[in-house]
Amino acid sequence: MNYNSLIFWVMFGVIYLIYWKVNHRKQNLLLLVASYIFYGFWDYRFLFLVLLSTIIDFIGGLGVAGREIPSRQRYRLGGLLVGTALVLCTPLSRGRLPHQLSDIAIPLGTLVAVLAYGGLLPYLYALPEAKRRRAFLIISMVANLAILAFFKYFNFFLSSLQTALHLFGITDIPLPLLNIILPAGISFYTFQAMSYTIDIWRKEIEPTSNFQDFALFVCFFPHLVAGPIMRGHTLLPQVIQERTRRQGDTEEGLILVLLGMFKKLVIADNMAPIANAVFYRFTEGTAAGLSGSEVLLGVYAFAFQIYGDFSGYSSIARGISRWLGFELAINFRNPYLAVSPSDFWQRWHISLSSWLRDYLYIPLGGNRQGTARTYGNLLWTMVLGGLWHGASGTFIAWGFYHGMILCLFRFFKVPDPKSWFSIQLRRVLMFHLVCLGWLFFRADTLSAAFQMLKRIVTPGKIPPFALSSLMMILVHCIPILIFEALTKDESQYVRFYEKTWLKKSVIYSALIITTIILNGGQSSEFIYFQF
Repeated sequence: MNYNSLIFWVMFGVIYLIYWKVNHRKQNLLLLVASYIFYGFWDYRFLFLVLLSTIIDFIGGLGVAGREIPSRQRYRLGGLLVGTALVLCTPLSRGRLPHQLSDIAIPLGTLVAVLAYGGLLPYLYALPEAKRRRAFLIISMVANLAILAFFKYFNFFLSSLQTALHLFGITDIPLPLLNIILPAGISFYTFQAMSYTIDIWRKEIEPTSNFQDFALFVCFFPHLVAGPIMRGHTLLPQVIQERTRRQGDTEEGLILVLLGMFKKLVIADNMAPIANAVFYRFTEGTAAGLSGSEVLLGVYAFAFQIYGDFSGYSSIARGISRWLGFELAINFRNPYLAVSPSDFWQRWHISLSSWLRDYLYIPLGGNRQGTARTYGNLLWTMVLGGLWHGASGTFIAWGFYHGMILCLFRFFKVPDPKSWFSIQLRRVLMFHLVCLGWLFFRADTLSAAFQMLKRIVTPGKIPPFALSSLMMILVHCIPILIFEALTKDESQYVRFYEKTWLKKSVIYSALIITTIILNGGQSSEFIYFQF
């Protein structure tokens, strides 16, 4: 279910009408049910995975903190998980009951796992504190990463292994690839659930003993499938505490939603055809007639497409959350105005970059164990950040590339620019460095990426119709860049509600009319839903 679909706004309208008329506990229950319905629109079977991840970290968090889950609640959660697997993951043929053992493999496996884990819990609770804490943490991490690895990386690792075997002349070992459907947003909610257990292990937060509250923390629908990745210490208290309508929430939410829609419908959806026309031709092997300037324009178009798409989603998510009394983290701070690689990662997908910093880079040693180790930690962190996006060599190359430019800027101790001119020059340089990374990110294969790179640096004439693509990019993207250059981040967007109604009406009308006029016509799913 997309934010840019009519059915979503009809559903949200119904939720909103009920939401502020019921008490806090019923509000949470309403949001939890709505979140599961929202996620179930992609593929209802994957609701089982969300529930599984939720139960794993709910029990794990309590176990790390030394709190034993009551037997009655344990049986309820086990029954809920098995029942969900039975209802959602059992294939029915022509309305008949399943007649093969494979048809009930998932429910049966779930039952065995629930019984085994339930039998193991008393022994885990009886362990000394240090061992108990470590055991629950390891179980939580292994279970979450195993789910993520199977659905997202199983075929990639098998293909890589098969390629490696072929290099050694081993070709007679068949490795079966599975037809696996990637669950929407699995990387987002898995990382969020994992951070909760890790924070409890670090004694930074206390676990909640209310399963409904924790379930809503994991699957709160505005940010469920594309972030931002929230932490327990920021979102969970908002779930637990009673919420009231705050002054400005309605109007602040509206301006965020309108800006998000503008970024998605006007910028992203208009840039997509330009970018796709270039990247698809290299994938299909029909790019012989494309000039370097056309390829470069395609890369520019994708740079604005992914920014408008992803930051637009984040703005809409934050706006909807404000209407419901929640405050989600700012995920973008004008990233294309960055002056260095480290500055870029403090502005782009902030919730992921901070997650990688806090749970990967710093635990690896950060910059505290010498220069060589620092560079290694940066490269590992960025490569794994690339792999987080998907099981593809292009994502790994994108992560490695960003790790390299972080290391190079650090090695040469490039100072921050001081004068106005040097700041603008560095912004232009950094924008093009980021665009080079986007080339690898968007390309379907590494071969296509290097072909595009070679074409860009090959001298050639600029065809007349390339100018029309350039004008499309300028018309749709420059206004938002100017607007963002005048503001620090979204926290300054929402100050708009303090203006008079006349001024607000003019700006609201301009945003709506511009979105309608410049809408690309064919809206697509948000790019980051696939991650």
